[in-house]
Amino acid sequence: MRFLKGTTNGCDIFREFQEGLLTLKVPITNICNITTDGAPNMTGKKSGFLGLFNQNYPGNNVVFLHCVIHQDALCKSALNMKPVLDAVVKLVNTIRSRGLTHRQFRDFLQSVQSEYSDVLYYTKVRWLSAGCVFERVWQLKDDIVSFFHEKQCSAECEMLEDTEWLSDFAFFTDLLCHMNNLNIKMQGKNQFNDDIWAHLKAFKLKLNLFAGQLAKNDLSHFSRLNSIPSVNEEKLKNYEDGLKKLHFEFERRFQDFSAIQTELDILPYLST
Repeated sequence: MRFLKGTTNGCDIFREFQEGLLTLKVPITNICNITTDGAPNMTGKKSGFLGLFNQNYPGNNVVFLHCVIHQDALCKSALNMKPVLDAVVKLVNTIRSRGLTHRQFRDFLQSVQSEYSDVLYYTKVRWLSAGCVFERVWQLKDDIVSFFHEKQCSAECEMLEDTEWLSDFAFFTDLLCHMNNLNIKMQGKNQFNDDIWAHLKAFKLKLNLFAGQLAKNDLSHFSRLNSIPSVNEEKLKNYEDGLKKLHFEFERRFQDFSAIQTELDILPYLST
């Protein structure tokens, strides 16, 4: 492992990569795969690491892949989650950004003997953040409503008493919980490509299963949504469509990984 100090542009990273190969005495022909995140300094075709690599080693057979776990997190972009996320983030910020309100809220949770002592901040760069924030607010929603009513600030939490909004919130909380579980599985120790691909394939099958169940008004895998009384058919259709879009996004983002894994699967048969 090599550490970068100062700038971290594509040239810096490529220079450290070359020095690492020299130090370890690894021939470039031994490199078969390089996995990066989606940052421009890594994937830029001219001055990024990928571009510099191809310029210096033309005709190489190295396969570049985008980090699997990062792509899993990026798949959430297929969901129309922004209105709900913005409302939840605003609610959390209302509680935590005001010193007096925050202290009073924590004291209130302690007085009602809540299982949790606080809400969580949303951090965009942390892959599991949205799911964790949604789950905590869902668990504390009744306490949050009681707290703001006691302070005579009902407008701050009015969406938590709106069945239509709660329905969307419940669906996204359930879905993000499923996605976080997938993310955690792929971050476990001793995970090889076969294991990660198995997790991804299983999750894509789950998405199809979930969509089919919602089409039949079966909410067995969406416990929070199931707790909302009388979710209308139009809402369920929107959620079904959202799951299909998410499935398509998984197929699109992991098509290169899928192609490589397919080649690896058939390789033993070709060798015989």
